[in-house]
Amino acid sequence: MDENNSSDFHFIKETIKERPLNKKKLFVRFLLLIISGLIFGLISAGTFVLVIRNVLPSPEKTPAVVNIPRDEESDSISETNLSEDETEATEETEVSADEIAEETAEPSEEAKEEQEKDPYGDYPQISYKIEHVSLTIDDYKSLYRTLKEVANETGRSIVTVTAVTSDMDWFENPYENADNSAGLIVANNGKDLLILTNIPENEENVNLSVTFCDGEIYSGSLKSSDRDTGLAIISVSLEEITEDTIRKIKEAELGNSRGTNIVGLPVMALGSPLGIQGSQCFGRTISNQREMSMVDKNIHILSTDIYGSENATGVITNYDGQIMGIISQKTSMEDAPNLLTAYSISDLKGLIEKLSNNSSEAYLGIYGTDVTKEINEESGVPLGLYITKVALDSPALNAGIQSGDVITRLGTSEISSYRDYMEQMMKYQPGDEAVITVQRYSKGEFQEMTFEVTIDDAEKHINKD
Repeated sequence: MDENNSSDFHFIKETIKERPLNKKKLFVRFLLLIISGLIFGLISAGTFVLVIRNVLPSPEKTPAVVNIPRDEESDSISETNLSEDETEATEETEVSADEIAEETAEPSEEAKEEQEKDPYGDYPQISYKIEHVSLTIDDYKSLYRTLKEVANETGRSIVTVTAVTSDMDWFENPYENADNSAGLIVANNGKDLLILTNIPENEENVNLSVTFCDGEIYSGSLKSSDRDTGLAIISVSLEEITEDTIRKIKEAELGNSRGTNIVGLPVMALGSPLGIQGSQCFGRTISNQREMSMVDKNIHILSTDIYGSENATGVITNYDGQIMGIISQKTSMEDAPNLLTAYSISDLKGLIEKLSNNSSEAYLGIYGTDVTKEINEESGVPLGLYITKVALDSPALNAGIQSGDVITRLGTSEISSYRDYMEQMMKYQPGDEAVITVQRYSKGEFQEMTFEVTIDDAEKHINKD
């Protein structure tokens, strides 16, 4: 039975086959897996970056080095500096003058005889016409509108610096004292906007704010200062300033205040010349030869005939909008305290560059003046920096340099004036070694001597000189 049954079903056979592999579907799944992984990775990376950015401080942006261009050597405009149009105009003027000279020359005897025969001949007839021009009220209005436009354009680089000092009175009640002064935008180092202004009275306990020409107010911080001039650099972070304010302000254009050709120059006083922020005054320069003697630098004083406040701050600018001086009434004359005076901008350019880069000021402790060509020719004193005084406990005094010496070389650079000395000193840092060459009068003649000096930090000698 069992055998028969097994034989009856021998024809039934079952074969199990595996489902065929769908390579297309497998590829699609693999591709989707990769894409999902990439999306997940990007989301994870983005989340990580956001978290890290909020938790960790952003890296400090390195400020660029500020360079303030110096004046050209020539104090007057030479023919090579004239434009082509000005040169052509000059040539035309000269030709016209020659022609006029020929036409107005005394005629010869033959010409006079011919003129008597023919009074209407070629004998030149000369006539003169004098025209008097009267200015109307509208002309004056137009003139002052133009000056106001120049002042407003220059005013884009002028700010108001407010120093708020907190203190306690006798009864231990807190109070605040706010002091305003004008400031000048002198540089942009890519990180901060740098503003030249007066040193706040209390540097250690003061809050600074800067008001720009559009009325927007931003916080500022003291970057560096110079005690001799009383000037300081205030920095305002560019990240805090809005794009709208950036478009409205500009860096100041520093002019050339050297030479006698600027005496009598029409100028404006902007900032706070009357002790009122935004006030404007007009006048002329009357002198730029007076000097203020300071340790390791002399600064020429630009005097004007503009009547202002004894507490005036701001700038002196020409009608082209170029800054000619920084107002400082500490330099005013005793018999005319209300006439505005200013530090000559040409003598400040090296100092502004040094302060803007927050570099320590080099110190030797020398006071002096120029040896002019007249003195050189008359007395035989060598050209250079004549030392009038050497500060006590200074590197110069400790090295053996004394008053009466004439500095003719600093390092490898020739020194023919105090200006040369100041420019070279700006290149040194405290701790640098320098060789100073002087001419010293001894036994009836000047003899050359050299001294090795270690440059010191001016900050160490505040209130000692």
